[in-house]
Amino acid sequence: MSLRPSPSLSRRSLLRGAGAGLLPILSSACPAAPATGDWPCFRGPNHNGVLEVPLTLRAGGPVKLWEVEAGRGNASMAVVQGRLYTFGSGMGSNLVCLDAATGRPIWSRRVETHYGESTPSVENGRLYLLASFGSPSRMPPVAYCCDAATGNVLWKRELPVSTGAREYGHAGSPRLWEDLVILNAGGGAALKKATGEVVWAHQGFPGLATPVVSHLQGRPCAALFGGDRLIVREARSGRELWQIPWKTELAVNACDPIVFDNKIFLCSEYGRGRALYDLGGSQPRTLWEYGQGRGSSFSSGFYHGGTLYCFAENGFNCLDAATGQSRWREPGGVSALLIGGTIIVSHSNGGLQFGRISPAGFKTLTTIEAGFRDVKAVPAYAAGRLYLRNEHGRIACFQIGAPA
Repeated sequence: MSLRPSPSLSRRSLLRGAGAGLLPILSSACPAAPATGDWPCFRGPNHNGVLEVPLTLRAGGPVKLWEVEAGRGNASMAVVQGRLYTFGSGMGSNLVCLDAATGRPIWSRRVETHYGESTPSVENGRLYLLASFGSPSRMPPVAYCCDAATGNVLWKRELPVSTGAREYGHAGSPRLWEDLVILNAGGGAALKKATGEVVWAHQGFPGLATPVVSHLQGRPCAALFGGDRLIVREARSGRELWQIPWKTELAVNACDPIVFDNKIFLCSEYGRGRALYDLGGSQPRTLWEYGQGRGSSFSSGFYHGGTLYCFAENGFNCLDAATGQSRWREPGGVSALLIGGTIIVSHSNGGLQFGRISPAGFKTLTTIEAGFRDVKAVPAYAAGRLYLRNEHGRIACFQIGAPA
């Protein structure tokens, strides 16, 4: 297996000035830092859809509080200090901020894109976003940093153009780590949060997953699921450590890698399946692999309590981490959150399933219907409320429990 590093791009070639901002629809002060219980980025504060907070389901079941139109797209939502942020496609105002309690518009702005799949990340009063337009191999994606209170652009930077062709644009969300914004663009890139200055950037073929930062062999690493391979880099320097070839039809590698115990789990469809690799040595070592039809197109799983959970084979699975075999499978589902021991599985038809999971099985507690269909985006959770979005741009808020 080749561990040849990708060539770095020069910082000067990627630096651009801040863009002129449009006036917001409504401007008001925004707190500088997220509070405990916020959901500031894709798949929540732990970046994996798991949140260890108390959650007691509402007596009588979840109830819908509001529903609004926010523009087409499959981006999920960030919820910080009582505000909801999301991104969409189209020619109108597609980066929007809503009152999370009421759905009332606070501000919106147009960000040029053909795709609305990247979820904003919010930290310290700033919103970070990855936008792309046209063919990824012809048009560079652009990273944005905006004022979370107003939507005004503070800086923006062009990133490496893809070296491979794909029908879809960029979908990975910005991963905020220490003072860096790490992005699945080219062969991976990292910018300074404060200024957008390029810290490292590599040419390559990006995938559709969000970068995963974790410790491997005692050092912080960024796992970037590219269009034809997984690349693991040192998070601070960008130096390549490992590659794992992973070619799929249409280059759709969209499930976030799962890292645990110096191992990494990969999952996809389009001609591949699922596999677990040991990264404890100098070269990746395959522990097990299940081929075509044994993975998921875009639904990410998680590792919790010593058990691996993932979407595969048209269902939500509990896997034996030692063998990769399914211990049990709950049919259907497109995403899952584990909040305080309650599993929440969303379905493409708008159904929401609440239950309990263990290596022994899946126990359904209650189910509800969202009232709309074509759901692909991962839900968001904050203060006892669950937020669900469909690809046509409908967002619904449900009270599912008391605030933590």
